[in-house]
This record gives sequence, structure tokens and C-alpha cells, in this order.
Amino acid sequence: MAIDVVDAVKLAKANRRRDRRLLECQEDLDQRATEEDAALQKARQMLYDEAIVPFRDVFQRLKRVDLVELAAIERPTVGDKVGIEPRRSRKIAVLPAVRVLPAVRVLAGGALVIAVPLVVGHAAKAGPYRVVQSFGSASTGRPIKTLGGAAARNAAEAWFGRGSIAAGGGGRAAGKKMLDKIETTSVNLTREVIAKWQLQGLEDSQQKRARDLDRRETEMSEAQDAASALHERSKDMQRVLHDLRFTLVGRLPSFTTLVEACDDPARYDSRRRAEVAAIVDLDGLAVMVMECPIIDAEGRMTDESGRVIADAEARLRAMETE
Repeated sequence: MAIDVVDAVKLAKANRRRDRRLLECQEDLDQRATEEDAALQKARQMLYDEAIVPFRDVFQRLKRVDLVELAAIERPTVGDKVGIEPRRSRKIAVLPAVRVLPAVRVLAGGALVIAVPLVVGHAAKAGPYRVVQSFGSASTGRPIKTLGGAAARNAAEAWFGRGSIAAGGGGRAAGKKMLDKIETTSVNLTREVIAKWQLQGLEDSQQKRARDLDRRETEMSEAQDAASALHERSKDMQRVLHDLRFTLVGRLPSFTTLVEACDDPARYDSRRRAEVAAIVDLDGLAVMVMECPIIDAEGRMTDESGRVIADAEARLRAMETE
């Protein structure tokens, strides 16, 4: 029994340690997701404020140019989620080990205290006593069930004492001792049986909890892998947003000078028309990247974000060679 108790307590402690470790891992994932979301949000907002808005302020000064050429986009606001928070593993509420069975208390050092109603022992004592009253015979040979009151009680107690003293038995005193022994033995046996049953229940509950923790650890490992992939995708997206801002801001002075010198595109030569087309295309590319989600509604990383990043990088490289 002592070894079983120690094993059960060890398993409960191990389960609690694993549960705390999983909670810490989840908190770490949540913190990383929050920080990366904020960083990506900041990159989007800087691109919008420092590049897209100034460009469109200049662009709308052009005559006879339909503004629908520019994709509509709203200004990002602080606190908006941009979709990099990984899908969380389902949490399982687990009760502390000492609350699994109300009748079981695990104390310091592994001691097990079990509350068992003593009525079981009294019932064990009363059962044989009633049998003797119904079927036993007094020392005189008379059936005890034909006696009444104190006579019946005395005869039954003497029966358990192997007969009256006059008949060579132990009498009522010996009978009472025998009945007390039956009661004590019954209580001790019942305590042991119930203790084993309750301890088995405790072990079973902790083993089930351990299996749940196995599943949660597997899910956590998958979530951590997904978070690492999302981290890399977020960094790629931030880099592209930065490069778009840098490129668009770099082209703004020339575009502004062009519009200030002549706000009628119909009078532009091919080189100037190409310059306008390039910066409009750059604006559209920035909008496409800004609005591309990294994860879908189910929390999975989107393939689209990878394609958009790759396409944006290729087009930015091509612009550098123009």
C-alpha cells in the first residue's frame, strides 16, 4: 500500500509539473505572437503614413486622372490584428490530485488518510448476532428465537462465548469479546478494501490525466513548430513592407517634382509616363502586401502570403534594374 501511495503521489506531482510547463509554453507563444503582431502592425502603419499617403496626396493633383486606378485601402489603426497569432491548442481543465476523490487526502510525506464510516463494522457485528438469535440454541438446548428480551441477548452472547460458564464455555464475557473482535476485524478489512479502491481511483484519474497531458504536449509541439514558421513568415513580411516603404519614399521626390512642373499627364513624354506608371504600380504592390493575411480563419499559415512576398521581392528587384 505504501509503495502504491508513493507512486500515485509521484504521478500527481509529475502531472502538475507538466501542466505548469505547458501553461508556460502557451504563455510564451502568446507573448511572441503579440510582439510579432505589434511589429508587423507598425511596419504596415509606417508604410501607409510615410509612403502611401504622401504619394496619393501628390497623385490626386494630376488632371484628367481617374483615382480608381489606385486600390482603396484604409489606414491601419493601433490595436488592429493583422493575423499572425498561431492557433492555440485546446486547453484541458484538470483538477488537483487531492480533489479527485473527496474521501482521499494525501498529506506531506505521502501519508494517506481515508474516512470510512464505522457503521460497516457494526453491521458486520450485527449480522452474525441476528443469525445466532434466529438459528442458535441456548445452553439449555432451547432455541434462542423462542426467548425474549434480556434472556435472548444473554443466550446469544453466551453462544459466541462457546456456551455458558456452567456448561464449560466462556459465557457472556467471552461472547462479547468475540463480537468486538468481529467488529474490529470487519472495520479494518473494510478500511483496507475501500482504501485500495479509492487509491485505484486516484491512480486511474492521474493516469488519464497523464494521457491528456501527452496529447496536449503533442499539440504544443505542433503549435511551437507552427509558431516558428509564422515567425519567419512575419519577418519576411516586415522586410518586404520596409523595402516597399523605402522604395516608394525614394521615388516620391522625383514624382512630386514632375507633378509640380506639369500636372497634365497628356503632356508627358514616354519617360515621364513610365515614371508615373511605375510609382502607381508600386503603390498597388504595397496595398496588395499590406492586405495579405498571414493566417486563415483556422489559424493556419496561408500559402497566399508566401506567394505575395515572393512576388513583391521579385518585382522590387526588377525595379532596381530599371
